[in-house]
Amino acid sequence: MSDLEALSPAKRALLERALRQRRASIPAPAVIPKRGASGPAPLSFAQQRMWFLQQWEPDAPTFNGARAIRLRGQLHRGALERSLRSVIERHESLRTVVAGDREPRQVVLDAWPFELPLLALRVPEADREHQLSLLLRELSREPFDLASDVMLRATLIELGADDHVLLLRIHHIAADAHSDRVLFAELSELYAADTSGRAPNLPELPIQYSDFAVWQRERLSGQLLEQLCSQWARTLQDAPALLCLPTDRPRLPVQRHAGSHHELALDRQVADQLSALGRQTGATFFITMLAAFATLLYRLTGESDIVVGSPISARHNVELQGLIGFFTNTIALRTRLDGSPTFREVLGRTREAALSAYAYQDLPFDKVVETLAPKRDPSYNPLFVVNFRAQEASRPALALAGLQSQAIAVDIGFSRFDLALELELRPDQLAGYFEYDRDLFELGTIVGFEEDLRAVLNQVASDPDLPILAIGLPRGRNAAQRRAPAGAIARRLAK
Repeated sequence: MSDLEALSPAKRALLERALRQRRASIPAPAVIPKRGASGPAPLSFAQQRMWFLQQWEPDAPTFNGARAIRLRGQLHRGALERSLRSVIERHESLRTVVAGDREPRQVVLDAWPFELPLLALRVPEADREHQLSLLLRELSREPFDLASDVMLRATLIELGADDHVLLLRIHHIAADAHSDRVLFAELSELYAADTSGRAPNLPELPIQYSDFAVWQRERLSGQLLEQLCSQWARTLQDAPALLCLPTDRPRLPVQRHAGSHHELALDRQVADQLSALGRQTGATFFITMLAAFATLLYRLTGESDIVVGSPISARHNVELQGLIGFFTNTIALRTRLDGSPTFREVLGRTREAALSAYAYQDLPFDKVVETLAPKRDPSYNPLFVVNFRAQEASRPALALAGLQSQAIAVDIGFSRFDLALELELRPDQLAGYFEYDRDLFELGTIVGFEEDLRAVLNQVASDPDLPILAIGLPRGRNAAQRRAPAGAIARRLAK
């Protein structure tokens, strides 16, 4: 047995990724230094794109993030407010505003307002959950002014003397999904220290977000930038402009991003079977679930060239692990399903496409769009209209000393894409939700997508060598074939 064969599939995948990067001659990220000057700094590429999009819809909640936690027990409101203030003090990204129009810059506020207001929700218990849901949604939709607001807001909702809900709202320009882990860990330590009368045990931050932005701008330039742009141009050459899903209504001339969530609870045993299949071929849980989702999209549309967007954490440097900030990039994952492949073959193709995309993930998404220069249409997003995310670890949880805590899902009522699927492997189930554009889909159609997804997962888990065209869907095996001509016509018109 060779040294390579002795490696586990996961380690082989990591080795292949490293080799891809070496062949591409992409230098490894260097140590990020503190910037030499104080004062305004450039926006990161991700911040600049988000700032630009917000100029089009300044009052839209598209980039609002909401986290709600139910806290039962004796809560010390003052300690919680001081702890939140300390987090904002530590992380400049949360008190950074954008100044300027033609050449926006990020400016860190030295003085900034923050308070933890208390709202009492006094309604009959039978109606409490519904009213709480409405209140959380209303508060979470309040727009941020990027030119003046602190990017973290908090509200404490009192349901009873020892029953509260903490609602945190963070604009996406200041934080990503990984930031939740940092925020919750620091908030837990600060609250515990405050309530016990000791000093908090938190390390000094090596850099701030503005240091990263300056470093990123300097690194992604010249030959490296040209190389990354060339690779993405080859990867997405002749990709379809639009994936034509079977919608209930025609697309509006301008996308409003009005959306909803439909929660999913899928079989954990089936997820474990698929994970085992993925390990056999060196595919991660994410890649395996993406292959299943691409199979579903193929069966729904009849289109064999599937491009799906996905967020990826770009925290390669150790200095970034403990920072709250917006480091996530978006990559386009293209899977070809032509030739009537089996699911095992689809899994292999998806794995290759994902590894290639990972090797060139450092190019900011707006630069990919700029390089490809697709025909812009305000009725749909460029490059892809479907998004996907899957993770094996559960979402980070907030634990405050002396309190029982439970996360509450918040549906703000928007969708950035036509359709998005998020999956999370929990101890008892494969959970998640479909996020969908209400202008395109009725809830009943999304429920149908859930039934189709469940059917796909069950069948490919039990027989991965089944041709994907032979997968039986609850609404008929020939759904993809019937829709294919209309989808092809619509795609040609969209170009």
